[in-house]
Amino acid sequence: MLNQAIASSHAGGETVIVSIWESEAAIHPNQLVIQERTLKGIIAYRHIYPAVIALMQQGYYRAEDLVTARIALDDVVSQGFEALLADKAQVKILVDPGA
Repeated sequence: MLNQAIASSHAGGETVIVSIWESEAAIHPNQLVIQERTLKGIIAYRHIYPAVIALMQQGYYRAEDLVTARIALDDVVSQGFEALLADKAQVKILVDPGA
C-alpha cells in the first residue's frame, strides 16, 4: 500500500503518512529519488486539519462517514481503546460523556 501511495504521487510530489503502523513497511527508495518525490510522516493531524475541513466543506466526504462508533464514557476502554486495537475497520469512535 505504501508503495502504491508513493507511486500515485506525481513527479516532485509528496506522500504523507498520517497513521500509526504496527509493522514494518518496505519501500523502493528509487520511487522517491528518481521522481524527486518526498515521503513525510506526521502525527495528530498537525497542520492538515484546515485542509481536511476544507475538503469536507467542498463535499469530498462527510464527517459522519468517518465515525464508526459512538460509545458512553464508561465504555471507553472496552468499546473504545480495545476496539481500535482489535478492529482495523474502526476510524473514529466518539465518546459521549452524557450517554
